[in-house]
Parts: sequence; C-alpha cells; structure tokens
Amino acid sequence: MAGTIPDGELLAGLVAAVGESHVLTDAGLTASYLTDWTGAYTGRAVAVVRPADVDEVARVVRVCAAAGVALCPQGGNTGLVGGSVPPSDGSRTVLLSLARLTEIGEVDVAGRTVGVGAGVTLAALQQTAAAAGLAFGVDLAARDSATVGGMIATNAGGIHLLRYGNMRAQLLGVEAVLASGEILRRWLPLRKDNVGYDLPGLLAGSEGTLAVITG
Repeated sequence: MAGTIPDGELLAGLVAAVGESHVLTDAGLTASYLTDWTGAYTGRAVAVVRPADVDEVARVVRVCAAAGVALCPQGGNTGLVGGSVPPSDGSRTVLLSLARLTEIGEVDVAGRTVGVGAGVTLAALQQTAAAAGLAFGVDLAARDSATVGGMIATNAGGIHLLRYGNMRAQLLGVEAVLASGEILRRWLPLRKDNVGYDLPGLLAGSEGTLAVITG
C-alpha cells in the first residue's frame, strides 16, 4: 500500500533510480538544499535526489508515487518566499533537485530558439544566446544561480518584463514529468502553433503542482 514503505526501502528505490552518490541524506550535504536563499525557511526531507536526465526524473517520480511520498522540485533555490524548500512539519518529502539537467542544445539563429535543460542557469543561457548574436528576454539579479526550470515554474518576470514579457512569453516548448511518472513533451519550436491546449503556458507559473519541468 502507498505510504507504508519504510525509509530504507524508499532510499533503495531512489538509489536504483539515480545512483548512490546522488541520493543525499547526510545533514551536512543536504543543508544548502533545505534552507532557502533568505535563510528564513528551512524544511525537512527524507533525502535530496539529484537526477541527471528526464528518464531519471521519471524514475524518481514513480518511486515516490508508489511510496506515497511528496516531492518538492527545486531549481537554483534562489526564491525569497520559501517555495523552493519542503515543509518543516515532519511530512515525508523527497527534495528533487534539477541542478544536473544542464544540457544546452544548438541555437536556431533564424528561429531565435534554443532548447535547454531545467538546470541550466540564466547566466549560461544568456552566454549561449550572446555567442549566437542574440539575447534572452528575461534577466534577474540571481542570474548566476537561478535556473531556467525554476524560472519557468515561477513564471519569473525580471527587469525587462515590460519590454519582453515574463517566462511564459519566452516559452515555445516544454518537457516535463507528470505525477504518474509519464514524460510529457510539447517540443515544437514553432511560433504559429495553435493546436490544442497551450501546455507550455499552463505549466509556466504552476510552481511544480502540475508536473516537474525538465526542459
């Protein structure tokens, strides 16, 4: 039955999903993940898990779903309101860090698009765009730490919002893992795409409540 799996069995499942070195339980290693940037919010987690790609994220989600354990997705942990850390009420939670999803695809200069992993920092995205003679429309003071996945999940605006719009306005495609562990891909770099629901726009600003954004 979901929710009855002991911590040892849960950890074994997580290790099988991502490897032992990326399942952190030591307090010294997890501290920076469990306290937000302001220092005002500190949560508790059974473990901090650091998957390397979307398939590993899907495995982690399935393990936690089977165990009835909550997930707290985390990007660069630069938020100011405690949303990037788990609760401190003692509920069983696994913190899911997307920091290792750092793949950056080739820039389509003509289409002015690029595909990136959720763990890519804003600074890395800006540097990639600049190397292609372009610029990314959102900028934040936390650019060296804030990640694209977290910025999409919070629909970040930044200092150029009035001119270029928020993260939802920049988003053409999305890759994400649903609560069932299924992988969702709406990955068409086509601006004139009016087919069906605007799934990328729906996930932007959803704060991890609908899916874990991976790309």
